[in-house]
Amino acid sequence: MSHTRAVVLAVACLCLILVQVEGTWNALDPEQMRFIHSRCFEDNLPAGPKRALYASKWIKWELEPNDETTHCFAKCVLEGIQLYDSKSKKFRSKRITIQHEAYKTFTGANDDEVAKYKQAVAALRVGSGSCSDVFNTYLPVHKQFHDVSQLVYLSVSAVAAKIYEADPNVKRKGESFAEYCAKRAWDEKTKGDACKARKYELTGSNELKAAIDCIFRGFRYINENGFNPDEIVRDFKLINKPELEPQVRSVLSKCAGEKAYEYYSCLLQSNVKEDFKHAFDFRELRSVDYSYLVKGNVYDPAKLKEEMAKADAKVC
Repeated sequence: MSHTRAVVLAVACLCLILVQVEGTWNALDPEQMRFIHSRCFEDNLPAGPKRALYASKWIKWELEPNDETTHCFAKCVLEGIQLYDSKSKKFRSKRITIQHEAYKTFTGANDDEVAKYKQAVAALRVGSGSCSDVFNTYLPVHKQFHDVSQLVYLSVSAVAAKIYEADPNVKRKGESFAEYCAKRAWDEKTKGDACKARKYELTGSNELKAAIDCIFRGFRYINENGFNPDEIVRDFKLINKPELEPQVRSVLSKCAGEKAYEYYSCLLQSNVKEDFKHAFDFRELRSVDYSYLVKGNVYDPAKLKEEMAKADAKVC
């Protein structure tokens, strides 16, 4: 057994033990971290002349300018990495240990420093739970433990690169979730079925069902809380179809079954099927580069058609 493989297996076993202590929570990998940060950028980065200023600070996890916009961005990230729980209005310090132990072979984070960081977070008490309240509560800890928290939460590029190299199961940068999932569902013998899937044919094959389940999870249509229709509605809005929300929710609520392929089939057999294809394609395109919208790109039907033709050509 190679040293790298042994390390990965040891980490996996340790994570399993820790997960049993902290419910069912798993440490977040680099792909998950990138998604969380990019989504918080999308939802909080302002338009206008100061957009670049905010982006230049936030990308380095420098919580400036000190205003409501930055406060809400910080709260978004803290909730996203599940260090802060908005429902209970409490910080989850135990998860720092789980995150650290899972990747410390790659991060090199000091155990004592991480323990101090965890202790500091455990002592935090939140009041109203507003953006400013959460921000001001966490800020002193952020300033004191900026560097170690960056390591623990895989925000250092060199650390993420090591993990990508060691773990082939993490989706790569520049790879769409459709491509990532297809590699795990189909092989050369079932390539024809994969091509049909690119054309939105409902073949009902086990491979297609596995691929759709994988994609739905990658697109966050299914998350740790189960099926997430809000995420699908969001994708319709991003192709400039907000008026379809009632229809989309109606289709999903009436869909028999609770599996990804069943929801996928319901949408493709509904009166919103063509718009769903566009929304699904646009999500695939954005999954290649999580900063797609942050960079100022918008839905462009002609460009999307061109990019999907390229993706189809790789399979068909």
